[in-house]
Amino acid sequence: MEGIAAIEHRDAGAALRRLAAPTALAMAGDQLLGIVDTIAIGTLGTGALAAITGAVSVFMAFWIGLFAFGTGLRIVGAQAIGAGNGERFGTIVRSSAVVPIAIALICALGSLAFGRPLMAAMLPAGTPVDAAARYLELRMLCLIPMAAGAMIVVAFATAGDARLAMRLLVVINAVHIPLVLVLALGAATHHPLGLTGAGISSLCAEIIGLAYTLVAAARRPELRILASARIEPALVRLTAALSWPEYVFLVLQLAPDPLTIFWLAPYGAQTVASFRALTLVSDLTWALPGSLGDASEIIVGQRIGAGDYAGVWAFQRAATRIALVLCALVGGVVAAFAWPLAALCTLNAGLASLAAGPLALHVGVTLPLKGYAMTVLAPIRAAGETRFVMVMGIGMVVLAVSGILLGIDVLHWGLWSVPFGWTMGWVLRAVVTSTRLRSGSWERRRIAT
Repeated sequence: MEGIAAIEHRDAGAALRRLAAPTALAMAGDQLLGIVDTIAIGTLGTGALAAITGAVSVFMAFWIGLFAFGTGLRIVGAQAIGAGNGERFGTIVRSSAVVPIAIALICALGSLAFGRPLMAAMLPAGTPVDAAARYLELRMLCLIPMAAGAMIVVAFATAGDARLAMRLLVVINAVHIPLVLVLALGAATHHPLGLTGAGISSLCAEIIGLAYTLVAAARRPELRILASARIEPALVRLTAALSWPEYVFLVLQLAPDPLTIFWLAPYGAQTVASFRALTLVSDLTWALPGSLGDASEIIVGQRIGAGDYAGVWAFQRAATRIALVLCALVGGVVAAFAWPLAALCTLNAGLASLAAGPLALHVGVTLPLKGYAMTVLAPIRAAGETRFVMVMGIGMVVLAVSGILLGIDVLHWGLWSVPFGWTMGWVLRAVVTSTRLRSGSWERRRIAT
């Protein structure tokens, strides 16, 4: 592909460092917005912390779902690069952005009508429902610039440059952190706006972040992202069709969080607030297996585009070993420091004590499973078998939700039900995905790029 070289895949460690390391830092930086909001709002009391827990759980379900639309771009774009198909990359990027931006707009408008009833149904008594609803509405508005900027970030990574993601998060956090102190806590103004201020800060930061990605795209004319406004309906349909199953899967994967909050509500605001600490740290650790999986998918996709299936298998085996070892090591470290991490997120020793044990078990056990499953899945996704991802994901989520509900309502394990349910889900995903990979069905799939 003119102006874009395929990534050297024979040294798996070097290839993963090139793509996964910046992406992992960016994913971790993305979680910093939620961590900063949680720490700031935590100073306003347990009720406010429970309110942000409910709002963020809904927002994340939609945001992570929208992020799935990078799948179609990675698959079609990476195979185009591997096949040396030069002029189509920019058109692929623009066409793949149409559906996620449209969905983001619908979600933002929908939150204005349904945000408050949803928060009222989810949150325990005594929680500031109106504040939670306003925060949710502002965060849902953030989805529009986030969806557009994310597609440019994915385009850069697919072309071999994952550094834009990290630079973008630096810009966003540089805007958000001082603003949240001023708007949410009233630093220098003495007029704190609480959750509303935190939401306004996030919206301002995301708009500035989108402007930054557009400038970055303009400085890389060889990618042709802004070369014209041309969009191909066929590419819109293709990239959306490849992404929809992943979208359904990721929304389902996040859906258990609001359900868990609903089921934990009878335990009181303290337990719900402790669940926020558990999910914050767990989501932060997802940066490692998530980035390794995405990087592997890009590299494998380029090999598939080039018709090099021997290279696919060699890279996949090496990448899986690396992912399993790294995730096991990081999972062990996080488990060992679960209490101080939970205390940092909540600024409350009592809440940290509630969250620390379940958090240690959750991350220590599931992170290696995630690392293995995500890299084993990479060739299947890169070949375009995203319907398998959806079906497998539905089974995984149903099992995880069943385990969580069993733990909370029948066994009365409280927060311990979360690692119980998700461990069952990730074991199922690892086994089913590994079986599918060995079947070789993905090697017979062809996508016209």
